[in-house]
Amino acid sequence: MTLRTGTTRATLVTLVLALGAAACSSGGGSPDGGGPGKGAAPKAQVRAVSIGAAAESKGPARELPGAKPGGTATVLERADFNHLDPARVYVSHEQTAELLISRQLTTYKQEGDHTTLVGDLATDTGTSPDGGKTWTFTLKDGLKYEDGSPITAQDVKYGIERSFAKEITGGPTWIQEWLVGNTDFRSVYDGPYGGRELDAIKTPDARTITFALPAPRGDFPFAVAMHTSTPVPRAKDTRLEYDKHPFSSGPYKISGREIDKSMTMVRNEHWDPNTDAVRHAYPDQWKFEFGASNQQINERLIAANGNDRSAMTFRVAVGREVAQQVLTTPELKARTADAATPYTEYFEMNNRRLTNPKVRQALIAAFPKEQVRQILGGPAYGEFATTLMGPTVLGFEPYDLAGVPPTGDVNKAKQLLAEAGTPNPTISYAYSQTPLWEQVSVTIVQALQQAGFKVVPQPINDKSYYTEIGRVDNKYDLYWAGWGADWPSAATVLPAKFDGRKIMDDGSVYSLYDNPATSTEMDRITSMSDVVAAGKEWSNLEKKIMADAPVVPFVHRRQLTLYGPGLGGVRVGFIGSTYPIDVWVK
Repeated sequence: MTLRTGTTRATLVTLVLALGAAACSSGGGSPDGGGPGKGAAPKAQVRAVSIGAAAESKGPARELPGAKPGGTATVLERADFNHLDPARVYVSHEQTAELLISRQLTTYKQEGDHTTLVGDLATDTGTSPDGGKTWTFTLKDGLKYEDGSPITAQDVKYGIERSFAKEITGGPTWIQEWLVGNTDFRSVYDGPYGGRELDAIKTPDARTITFALPAPRGDFPFAVAMHTSTPVPRAKDTRLEYDKHPFSSGPYKISGREIDKSMTMVRNEHWDPNTDAVRHAYPDQWKFEFGASNQQINERLIAANGNDRSAMTFRVAVGREVAQQVLTTPELKARTADAATPYTEYFEMNNRRLTNPKVRQALIAAFPKEQVRQILGGPAYGEFATTLMGPTVLGFEPYDLAGVPPTGDVNKAKQLLAEAGTPNPTISYAYSQTPLWEQVSVTIVQALQQAGFKVVPQPINDKSYYTEIGRVDNKYDLYWAGWGADWPSAATVLPAKFDGRKIMDDGSVYSLYDNPATSTEMDRITSMSDVVAAGKEWSNLEKKIMADAPVVPFVHRRQLTLYGPGLGGVRVGFIGSTYPIDVWVK
């Protein structure tokens, strides 16, 4: 994109994207399934994303017609949040919860079909005097934490520094890598707990923060919209315990939490809407309930009894059990949020265990995409994927190297296994231990066995699913995951998913794919300043990676979500889950 330098205030070039959500968050969504069982997936929409001028970063957020403050909104989720520490948050429903309790240097303002990057804590989206190597942000006046103490530039610096600590894992690592110029960023700086500061971040005063990067990064204003730039006061940092009760810089604060059962957020009375261009914070409080199944949640939202009248869910899609009822009942259909999401779903293959590419190709050939999608919701669950990138990124090109039907090709799979010299290999298939994914497991096992594989199913606790598949030494061969661009560039997809230098516990390279040649090529493309030209290069590189058959591409995902009749302002947001910051209680 065109880089804004110096003190220029003009809006950057608009990026035009396909699909519903534009500058989208990553981290793979969640293995919850859902989606209506009938009807074709709606065609992709075009949305624009741009970087806004300073005026667009000023609060308060524009009032929504019919909205009013007050009341309690309820959120029904299948499982509790694995992380709420902003430095460890990456999956979509956790990022959604963070919108209520944390703020970052920049964020996204979503209005209609246009999404704009604006200053959140910062007065604008940053300035660079030297083509993107140095970035400076000025914090707004009147920013306060939940106890009324001021939010300072030093707190933003410390919040980023603590994300370097070896025990603070799971979150995005763009900023860390860029600041030290090394994907193994902890080998350069290991966080503040030993008393060291990161010299690449300067805070000359309480409102100014400057980042000095070894190489130009024109995307840096997008990177600091991730929760890594959430301020954390040093005195409030409880390290691993911070995950349970982070200190709020947003419009709400946690007032009570019983892990795996419930959580309540109440107003942060020190949050000033005049400093916030995005969040509305209409409800007086948010109550979260954990533990029901997907079907139970949907049935409760349909019935809308008691507190469920003002209930919603961040990630549970309308399942096939209730899809026809919802879509053929006008009152129910009227209270659904439906949009394409930025996520592509895969069935990851452990490339350290499945070292023969012919075996991986055979898994792709035998995989029953059609049958699995039908269990998860049918065509509107998403469009079949044959690519590693989704249509939300610049440079996306459709292609299909495998050339097999969505139902799978048993004969081709058998031929590939014969060529591999292993006609009956044993593989371990891991899945989230829920009723829905138990059904999926049966279908996958049957299809792969027909092709000659011996499959050992391995259920994983739903809450710890990502942690388990994210272990470098995991003992699984095949497992589901999803990914969306952190912002509209393949630079936030291919390196995150397929750069072997990023392989680490609780990381994002779930396939453990490691090809030094493609990693080097990623460095070259990332340094390109012309995003359109870079998009073409990313597409070429994607095909080279897919030739190694590192994963089974599954679908480009949609989200259809039901909510109670007592809520207004519910919609699917840019993160790809149901957006809370415009919601009000009727």
